[in-house]
Amino acid sequence: MPRLLLFAAILGVAVVIYALIDCVMSRKHEVRSISKTAWFITILLLPLIGAGMWFLFGRPRSEGPPGPRRPAPRQPTAPDDDPAFLQNLETQRWQQAREQERRRREQEQKEREAKARDAGKNNPAQDGKHDGDGNDDAGPGPTGAHQP
Repeated sequence: MPRLLLFAAILGVAVVIYALIDCVMSRKHEVRSISKTAWFITILLLPLIGAGMWFLFGRPRSEGPPGPRRPAPRQPTAPDDDPAFLQNLETQRWQQAREQERRRREQEQKEREAKARDAGKNNPAQDGKHDGDGNDDAGPGPTGAHQP
């Protein structure tokens, strides 16, 4: 009977040590239920119960064969399958359209200003000068109403 108790104690210590090492080696974002630190403290304070709970409720689920996990090699994707590329492309198109619209408006503004200047040169009455008929009256009223 003492041999069985000694074997059970050694097995219990081994399970607790394995649970602690497994908890420390796991990634904190993969640990389930509670935080990694809380699991470590639980395993220390409640050795066999904490270790059992770790294996049932906290240990990250293995999604593949045991051993070191390697990220899957990246497969080249077509540009039209990449959402970031498509978003960048849409942003570039939108910026080009805005720039084109701004240039078009600037050109229209320049054309209007040029027409206004040309109209001002061809019609000196609009520049505030006299109309050339000898009447210097700039006020309203019929022509020739001003008497010297």
